Amino acid sequence: MTNNMTKKNTKKEVIKRAVLGFMTGIFVGHTISILESLITHDGNFYAVSAALVELTGTNLGAVIVQYFLTGIMGAVFASSSVIFEMDEWSLLRQTATHFVIVSVLSYIAGFLCRWFPHTVGSTLIWFGVFIVVYIIFWVCFMLYYRNKVKTINEAL
Repeated sequence: MTNNMTKKNTKKEVIKRAVLGFMTGIFVGHTISILESLITHDGNFYAVSAALVELTGTNLGAVIVQYFLTGIMGAVFASSSVIFEMDEWSLLRQTATHFVIVSVLSYIAGFLCRWFPHTVGSTLIWFGVFIVVYIIFWVCFMLYYRNKVKTINEAL
């Protein structure tokens, strides 16, 4: 952790990020459902996959399952970002640890929500897409923070 972050402060920060992340995860999940519904061009809103409705037995049950899983995903994505503030870890260790946590969680959530077929091929495609998206976000964050450090150093 940074020298300024005590264990108590770190726990508070993880909880704060998790709460905000839970709400953000629900927002992102619902936004994706809206976008997917718009893509179908049939005027219907598809909140969840038909396979999840079949699994849970009702639309409401499926929506509740997806609601909590997208919230949990957001909470874990947000709270696990404290990993990048662990100064004693290398950037490689931070990134690898964060990647494993969020990719495994995302796969489990996607599997449970039936966002993709349960086949080896679909799993490989899912992880391939996840890796590409993760790399894009990682590079964007690295460029942002590198620029921020540069700006701070220039101001000194």
